Amino acid sequence: MKETKYGLCSLGLYDYRGVEEHLSAMAAQGWRLEKAGNTLWKYRRAEPARLRYAVTYSDSASRFNPGPTEGQRSLEELCAAAGWEKAADWDQAQIYSTADPAAVPLETDEALRLEGIHRSMKKNFLPANAVLLVLVLFVARDFFLALFTGDLYGMVESNARLFAAAMSVSTVCFEAYILAGYFLWRRRSQRSVEDGGACVPVGRGYRRASLAMWILLALLTAAYLLAELAGGGGGAALYFVSYTALFLLLGFLVRQTTALMRKRKASKTANIAVTLAVDVVLAFALVGGLTYTALHYSWFTGGFGSQESYEYRGREWDVNPRQDLPLTLAELTGERYDHVCRRAYNSGSFFVAERSYSESALLQDGPKFCGLDYTVYEPRFSAIQESLLEDFLEDDPVDLPGIGTIFTSRYLPEDPAPWGAEAVYRHYYGETPSGGWLLVWPGRVVEFNPHGPLTEVQRAAAAARLGPEA
Repeated sequence: MKETKYGLCSLGLYDYRGVEEHLSAMAAQGWRLEKAGNTLWKYRRAEPARLRYAVTYSDSASRFNPGPTEGQRSLEELCAAAGWEKAADWDQAQIYSTADPAAVPLETDEALRLEGIHRSMKKNFLPANAVLLVLVLFVARDFFLALFTGDLYGMVESNARLFAAAMSVSTVCFEAYILAGYFLWRRRSQRSVEDGGACVPVGRGYRRASLAMWILLALLTAAYLLAELAGGGGGAALYFVSYTALFLLLGFLVRQTTALMRKRKASKTANIAVTLAVDVVLAFALVGGLTYTALHYSWFTGGFGSQESYEYRGREWDVNPRQDLPLTLAELTGERYDHVCRRAYNSGSFFVAERSYSESALLQDGPKFCGLDYTVYEPRFSAIQESLLEDFLEDDPVDLPGIGTIFTSRYLPEDPAPWGAEAVYRHYYGETPSGGWLLVWPGRVVEFNPHGPLTEVQRAAAAARLGPEA
């Protein structure tokens, strides 16, 4: 039989009635609160009992303090004399319990209670939620920019962007709801107290919203992982799972650092400084290590083991070049290459498949090289393809500081007949063609960049390999 268990916290810090009712119900089931955190609460098994709980607030309380402040110690002494036992701290909330039904309530002045709650909210709850609101807007800035400009492709170009946008929109709505909910509760409570009553109940809206966010997070995470796996992005899915695990590990290690510094009686300032330093160093180490691993072991290029290679003429070449490229240099030129390096990369979404390919080869025995790069886009809907083409066909001025525009990068239409495509656009730097093309078919767009001129036969051969019937 388990002696401890954990539960998700779905209560607001200012919802003292909800906390009291919840803990009394848990005590009746044989569980007592042992530790309260912002996400998880820890309970220990005990004999079922009829306990009363009470929550009071101390704006001087902090998990970085080396121990209880003078005010907290005085409060504990007064509560003990009145028959109340300290159960746990939850940021600025001090939680007490008693088995005595006649014990004097800890708070008797509702105006002082309301003011104490607001001072405590300004220490933790309000700043933390305001910062989170800003951060989620920053994370999804590209999506919101695409939304405001009507760039449909920009909104759906990657599963990661869709996931970040969905989570950001949900979080913005949730944060706006709980912040507005707190100020509305405070305003209603002020009116009630002025009329001689008590603070008004918070209600179940906060708890329901919190549980809904956890459920939504689970569903969006599952949808993101399934979309990546279905689209061949197993490496991206693995990176996300690993990143999430390391984020949780980072949080655990940071909390342990804070607890260790507190155990050593370090000052509040020293605790904050050391905790912040550990947080920054571990974040760089863990995320940097993960990113290096992902790149070294080819998570984003279709494999989970490092590409076996050898060095020749100062460059790395594949021992066993991959065979899944729609078009290779050998197929394009009809020549044989002894030293090649091939790469592929998935970066699309459920709404538009996107896969990039590149190949480089050594001409004869060197020292010259040749290469080939192309990206295949397969939008699910014509509106997305139209938006994608608008992005490509928009002129892009290239500026230098103090000089201005030196040339414009652009695509101009040309005869699609040699390619057998619906439309073809040639890339130019100013008035000079660069050697890149945009090939368009219904349901498919190919950004094609051979590293050299092509004959009409080669153009037809490339189109035959890259077109929708390939």
